[in-house]
Amino acid sequence: MDTEELIRKCKAITIREEDKGRITLEVNLKNKKEQMMAGCLVGKVLFTKGVNKEGLKAVLQQVWRTFKEVKIESVGNNIFMFKYVEEADKKRVLKGEPWHFDTVLIVLAEPRGIGEVAKQSFTHTSFWVQIRNVLLACMDKEFLQDLGRKIGSVEEVQIDDNGDCIGEFARIRVSINITQSLEKILFLKQEGETDILMPVVYERLPNFCYCCGVIGHQYKECGKY
Repeated sequence: MDTEELIRKCKAITIREEDKGRITLEVNLKNKKEQMMAGCLVGKVLFTKGVNKEGLKAVLQQVWRTFKEVKIESVGNNIFMFKYVEEADKKRVLKGEPWHFDTVLIVLAEPRGIGEVAKQSFTHTSFWVQIRNVLLACMDKEFLQDLGRKIGSVEEVQIDDNGDCIGEFARIRVSINITQSLEKILFLKQEGETDILMPVVYERLPNFCYCCGVIGHQYKECGKY
């Protein structure tokens, strides 16, 4: 291609007004960015006031005890990105939920796609729950999974070395929708008998509203108060 032909082709190129300032993320670059985000978590501190990044970092370094230092960056509105060097550290942090900062819940989530914060959902956190007063005859894994589903999405039922669940209480790990009221009591109905009440105890429960039962605000900030 000679110089005159190149100039002619360049003159023929037009830029539409709506394309100004637009950049296309190529597929291979997008895949690379998604792989980078796979080593990260995003988290939102459910605090009505601003959260100091250095204070949060100091607290999490003590409680997470990761093998390698975790890089923490603020991405706005009490939302932070946590970048892990070791995949094992990331998995251990997720498995150790829930985490708190100054008695306030930190909602952790896997970044979606290449990390568009505006589309990130912070609605679910995993808890170990204890269900009390379960009938001994109902202390089996299948029944306890059914019980757990009344609270949230069941991730694990605690069993002993023999695969049994019998104990002082049933212990189940569930992913809970924190935008909804916490289940405090489950009822077991029996034909011709009085319903059996089974209280639900949430381990490491952060501050929540005693008025509406939702995590993320206290009763003085509740619209129902």
